[in-house]
Amino acid sequence: MNPVELGQGTFPLSEAAADRFAIMVNIAYLPGEEEEKLVDFDFKQVRLNPLMSKERIIELRGAITREVFLHKRLATYIRRLVSSTRPYSSETDWYHHSPSELVETCVDLGASPRATICWGLLRRQRAEVYPEDIQDLAKYILGHRIWLGPHAASHGVTVDMVIDDIIQKIPVP
Repeated sequence: MNPVELGQGTFPLSEAAADRFAIMVNIAYLPGEEEEKLVDFDFKQVRLNPLMSKERIIELRGAITREVFLHKRLATYIRRLVSSTRPYSSETDWYHHSPSELVETCVDLGASPRATICWGLLRRQRAEVYPEDIQDLAKYILGHRIWLGPHAASHGVTVDMVIDDIIQKIPVP
């Protein structure tokens, strides 16, 4: 039975299900006057005209993949940022300590290799990639992949705080 029908809302996604999304973007509520426009808005009347064909989009994606330069040292930087989200754990065979004390004390589960893959695909913002481009994507790529332990909230620790700490602790190559 659907949990909405029971009045309980929806269930949160599992770690594995959340990890399948490339990024997470939090969108704030609309301002009051904009939300009020929705009262009489007829979504069935909206008609969108395509800006380009599906084939052209695929062609452009391929060009971006081939032509945007990512230095090997920045690829290593991405890998180090992702691996720094994982706390030392013999249970998961992760025998490395994160340089972030917040990770070691507050994170139950860090980002999977899928985060590295997504970062590699989403880093293309111009002809070449800069460290700032990588850092700008951090909260979108890692935010839903870092699972805090229950004690983190009692210490006021948030996922954004953990990500900021990792970015500060991992030197830019």
